[in-house]
Amino acid sequence: MVPVPKSQLRAVYKVLADPAADRRALAQAEETIEVPGQGPWTPSMVRRLEADLHIPAVRTLITLIAQRAPAPLTFQEAAEAAGAEARMLRAQVGSLTKTTNRLFGKRTWPMSVRYGEAGDAIYAMVPRVAEWWTQATGQSQ
Repeated sequence: MVPVPKSQLRAVYKVLADPAADRRALAQAEETIEVPGQGPWTPSMVRRLEADLHIPAVRTLITLIAQRAPAPLTFQEAAEAAGAEARMLRAQVGSLTKTTNRLFGKRTWPMSVRYGEAGDAIYAMVPRVAEWWTQATGQSQ
């Protein structure tokens, strides 16, 4: 028996279910994509975030952004699609920063964010990073 942090169980189960996954992960690990305004992201970073992110509304937000990549998604569109109250979702998005700070030692998101004239956040994701997120969540392309 090997102790595994609860936050990493999903990642361990994925590797155990597909032993070739760790070889593929190593082959991809060196690929780095610059996310505008956020810095470099790698497949292993996306997998770590996906395995450690336990806030359903934020997971839904990132998934919606990935599905739409590279087209932008406004915060309001995301809140409506997620069926979440805007105020609640806004508060939960703050937890994404806390999670990435803990995992990577810095504030970095897998998507870019800019603000429209009305102050509404507008998100976009680089298509390659969107592929990594989709793979990490086990969704089909």
